Amino acid sequence: MTVKRLRERQAEATREHLVAVARELFVEQGFAATAIDEIVQRAGLAKGALYHHFSSKDVLFKAVYEVVLDETAEAVMAAALAESHPWDAVRAGLSAFLDACLRPDFRRIVIIDSVAVMAANSWEGGLEGVELPMLRVVLTPLVASGALPGVEVDPLAHVALGGLYGSALYITRAADPQAARAEAETVLDVVLRGVRAVASE
Repeated sequence: MTVKRLRERQAEATREHLVAVARELFVEQGFAATAIDEIVQRAGLAKGALYHHFSSKDVLFKAVYEVVLDETAEAVMAAALAESHPWDAVRAGLSAFLDACLRPDFRRIVIIDSVAVMAANSWEGGLEGVELPMLRVVLTPLVASGALPGVEVDPLAHVALGGLYGSALYITRAADPQAARAEAETVLDVVLRGVRAVASE
């Protein structure tokens, strides 16, 4: 039993190491320009070790993508849950997402490369896996408070997701991402003020 657990821990450590190294290379060079040989060379492992955990570079990319998304979701939810008022929670969560858009790993892996890689492999469940559950956590207290009469969580989460990814694309493509983030936040603040004003009528 002890030997098995040790092997399982070693296998998990190897997998995590490969994901971390691949993440570095995907950010530095992009998915298309990164070769499997480069990943195993930087990781200090044999190619067989990589293929033991990941059947292809695409599958390894998906694992990296999920790690980056999970980290972002955790940051967004932590920011939102730190606020006691539902509107403040939404504002804090949106701000945390915009902060993520300034990270090179989020921009390259989630915004730039994931569309081509994931579309090519017809992966399903990406939105349901992380983004929509994250938004449901952030938005449910607002809907439950009655602040948005007649609005349900699911359509609100989908519409909000479209706005967030539009913001992410704008920031990612900008010559000055920091300035673009500030501009996107200004727009989000205007939208939130407008929604609050209409909801309070």
